[in-house]
Amino acid sequence: MDVQGAFDTVMRNRLVLRLREQGWPNHLARWAGSFMGGRSARVRYQDTVTPSSPLQCGLPQGSPASPILFLLYTEPIYRLGNPRGRFGYADDTAILSVGDTVDETTAMASSSIAEMVRWGAANGVSFDTKKTEVMHFSRSKLSTAPAVRHDDVEKHPESALRWLGIYSRLSFRVHVEKWAAKAKAVAYHLRGLTNTIHGPLPSAVRSAVRACVEPVLLHGLEAWYPGSTRPRWN
Repeated sequence: MDVQGAFDTVMRNRLVLRLREQGWPNHLARWAGSFMGGRSARVRYQDTVTPSSPLQCGLPQGSPASPILFLLYTEPIYRLGNPRGRFGYADDTAILSVGDTVDETTAMASSSIAEMVRWGAANGVSFDTKKTEVMHFSRSKLSTAPAVRHDDVEKHPESALRWLGIYSRLSFRVHVEKWAAKAKAVAYHLRGLTNTIHGPLPSAVRSAVRACVEPVLLHGLEAWYPGSTRPRWN
């Protein structure tokens, strides 16, 4: 599930209250309130600039403090239902429902989503139904793959998730193929720069590959690579 708007949804007074409820020092909570206060925004299009408008809520984009404050603001999400089945990364939240049958886990997932939607309505947070993805895992092949409900929308199961590219058979094949293709595209660009008479030095090209190609190729390596003893992924 994806938080729609993310930083824009954070309310100043609610954030201060949340920090105090979480046990943070009072001066830190007051600093967060001051950090969000007195802000305004203007829109510029070509040579036209609109007058400034005061902002009633929202964390500023680009500040290193904003992601941290956003995570603290949405922390209650991970205490809803079964906390062991909640996982988050930035503004994305994953829910894991475990049961004996696919119908049971489908009902649990729909209930968990409804619980999150209710929490969001009470806290000014909405979840983008278009970005909600569903996947079923089973030891045996499923005869049916029921849809999970998000508000009035039925979300049918996917074979692969964008959330680290997990495949329904618990393989990272889709993830590896996707990032390998991205790394290859970057490598082709670098090759185009070096395919000249007066190109960069080999040492500079090697540094560029290490800085631009390898990080893309190895994205999420800690999650899917089993180590040097098992170089293959299934």
